[in-house]
Amino acid sequence: MISTEERQIGAVSTLIVAPSGQEKAVLPTVFVYHGWTHRKESELMVAHFLAKAGFRVVLPDAKYHGKRHGSQLFSELMFEFWDIVMQSVTEFGELVATLSAEDLVDPERIGVTGTSMGGITTDAILTRYPNVKIGVDKIGAPMPVALAKWQVSQLPTALQTKYQDAIEDTLARLAAYDLSMHVDHLAGRPLHFYHGTADTMVPYQFTADFMTEIQAQPSSATALVTLTTEENGQHKVSDDAQLKTVELIQQYLL
Repeated sequence: MISTEERQIGAVSTLIVAPSGQEKAVLPTVFVYHGWTHRKESELMVAHFLAKAGFRVVLPDAKYHGKRHGSQLFSELMFEFWDIVMQSVTEFGELVATLSAEDLVDPERIGVTGTSMGGITTDAILTRYPNVKIGVDKIGAPMPVALAKWQVSQLPTALQTKYQDAIEDTLARLAAYDLSMHVDHLAGRPLHFYHGTADTMVPYQFTADFMTEIQAQPSSATALVTLTTEENGQHKVSDDAQLKTVELIQQYLL
């Protein structure tokens, strides 16, 4: 059996899922991040699998999502996408600090996984936080600067020109969160990618290019980076990928 608690931690609305009877125990903990326009509840399936395996699972709502969503239309928030990702990375540290101070999280046994925007967030967290032991990115991208430039290229020229200064500012700030620019930060930690070759939302190419780059320059820092490719797979995550996510995290955190 598992228990689920809804909890507000600072500005962040979260769900905390744990094995029944161990709600107050120090447990290895996995943070699970949802995708664009989704909410924390959309990741409950993998959270339940993880809790049954013995983990505490923390599911945060990203800014403007779930309980943090106001009256804005997501079409109006497109230019907020990368700031939302970067804020989630900052809030991750705050969540870890709060839960560690309450003796609920073992800071030496933390994993992160996420879907789409949540996968992008996962890679950025690994770039910024050396205490995270494993990451699993599902249909995200470890090259946010390159992905952001591709997104900009899809905009009408008039919009690119209108928002040029804001775009350049975002790209400059995003570089610090770009795993492809800081591969040494992995420091031998395991990171696994799941991605489909027919994904048009977050193109597979950005994950494939990252793998090509690190394989061309092998190092101990990236020795445990792996990729599962789903031929003709689109922008969705299979149940099998979710189950394998749990297996991988068990291997390195339990």
